[in-house]
Amino acid sequence: MRIKVFRRIAQILTVLLIIAIPVLNKKGITLVTGTLYSLAIDGIWITDPLSGLQVMLSTLSADSALLLSMLIPIILAFVFGRVFCGWMCPQNTISEFFDYISRKIPPLPPFSKGGMGGLQIFNITPSAKPRYAIMILLLALAPLLGFPVANLISAPGIISVQVSKYFYEGVVGLEIGLIGLIVIFEIFLLRRVWCNYVCPVGGFLGLFRLGKTMKVIYTEDAEHVCGGCLECAKACQLGLNPMEGKIYPLCHNCGECIVICEKIKDKGKPLRFSF
Repeated sequence: MRIKVFRRIAQILTVLLIIAIPVLNKKGITLVTGTLYSLAIDGIWITDPLSGLQVMLSTLSADSALLLSMLIPIILAFVFGRVFCGWMCPQNTISEFFDYISRKIPPLPPFSKGGMGGLQIFNITPSAKPRYAIMILLLALAPLLGFPVANLISAPGIISVQVSKYFYEGVVGLEIGLIGLIVIFEIFLLRRVWCNYVCPVGGFLGLFRLGKTMKVIYTEDAEHVCGGCLECAKACQLGLNPMEGKIYPLCHNCGECIVICEKIKDKGKPLRFSF
């Protein structure tokens, strides 16, 4: 349960940070500035690695300051996996909320999920391949068009920019429509379609993995006994089954499968985080 509490705190703090930055900046308090594309904390810059790579590709140059600013999220991904996606990304937080709501609505024809709840018409096995194909295409376009193309569909970046735009100008741009489309698609067409099949930010962060990167592991032995309830698979909004073991690079280490396993088994739970 501690995992869920800590993750909710991280999600709330991220949302508050996105709101606080323009509010405080407008009042002249600039300890933290920027957006989720790139932000500065007391002069220390942290840049989304995908955005940084696109800048280098579009300008055909590599700046040492830019490279250094990309290090923190890259190191975070190497150590803890895609925890930005599962613990901080505002789009994931929005998608989780609406997924929770849609799961509470009884499915009606033509919506059918075999008793799993939800309104989605389609039920497709999650795959990272479309996400990587989209990411490669966008990266290839960056030097050809001369600007960071993937930023046009970076949901976390768009959310943070539009929040800032609202507080500064009192309006939001058309880009916010993408967030609405994601929500509609995920409620009625395909569950968590953005994170599983499209998001270039999550796809890029998923590349930074080592053998010792934090992961969900399934262990069944004399001390760790699985009852075969499959509640862990049901708890995963991304549609992954941790018992099968092949959940990366799609898994973003939210830990929901571990949380539900802890609820069912006080001792000897077969699921846990490990490095």
